[in-house]
Amino acid sequence: MDRNPYTVKIARGDGLIGRFGDVVMYVGDESASVTRMLEAAESAAGSTHPAAATAERLGALVFGADPLRAPFGLVAPASDGLLLLLRGDLTAEFEAADGVRTLSGGRALTWVDEILPESVHRVAVAGGTGPHPSGCPHTDLRAGVVPGGGFVWCRVDADNQRRTDAAAAPSQQTHETTMEWSPADTASRPIAPARTAAPAAVARALESPDGGVYPLDRDYVIGRDPLRDAAVRDATASPIVVQNDQHTSRVHAYVSVRGNAVWIRDAATPGGTFIAAPGAETWTRIGTAPTELEPGSRLRVGEQILTYHTQGERDHTSGRSESPG
Repeated sequence: MDRNPYTVKIARGDGLIGRFGDVVMYVGDESASVTRMLEAAESAAGSTHPAAATAERLGALVFGADPLRAPFGLVAPASDGLLLLLRGDLTAEFEAADGVRTLSGGRALTWVDEILPESVHRVAVAGGTGPHPSGCPHTDLRAGVVPGGGFVWCRVDADNQRRTDAAAAPSQQTHETTMEWSPADTASRPIAPARTAAPAAVARALESPDGGVYPLDRDYVIGRDPLRDAAVRDATASPIVVQNDQHTSRVHAYVSVRGNAVWIRDAATPGGTFIAAPGAETWTRIGTAPTELEPGSRLRVGEQILTYHTQGERDHTSGRSESPG
């Protein structure tokens, strides 16, 4: 298909939205089956034919001996368009050159699958039968898994952007943001949610060895289940999830950004949080008191290693603040 640039806006609500390459998936609840479904979509995204691979791998989970029943909606690139899958009480509204159509997953005994034409320039997937979302302001999922009640896939070429903007009410206008996620080809699977847009070249960020980037424009909570932390639930911090790591606690470490300073502290965990100075081979365990992380330093939580990188030299004499405590 013609892979023009596109955005993935997030709608408010319960459930999870994941983007793995060009595969975008919404799962309508947070049951134990969600992880397996997202992992199936993720593994299919890296194949030569992601649409066919996605249908095959999800089909094995949904129609197997022990079927998974969580409702979901998904789009994936196909050779002749865009694959749309719907299962359960979900609806999809898509807009192409020939008009707007709506499909419902609840009307099928199995699932709804349709190849949308190459001319499609907007697809909205959400739970229930309510109005289709326009996507929340300040969201554009680039990669990873975030909470939400659906998504809007929308091309951003000039002509289609003008059509989308003209169709949206003023209160529904959206602005770009960035979400970054480390592709999961190891046991550790970090997830980063919505955050304020970073420049094209990120000024400073935590980066993982496999290319994951977490722009340091807000605080983070790291752990196997950081959603347990009040700061994440209140949206004052973003979660970085490390799965399938017995050395990582549910809430393991806190990253705080204050002015030009980045601070890290352990959450009193058995496994501990460790840092290594730039170029150092040895790791130092830190405590629950905030410790400043210098550019070039590495942070280790369980098996997950993140390096603090900056663009250019950091000004060590200005913008410092007090330890966040």
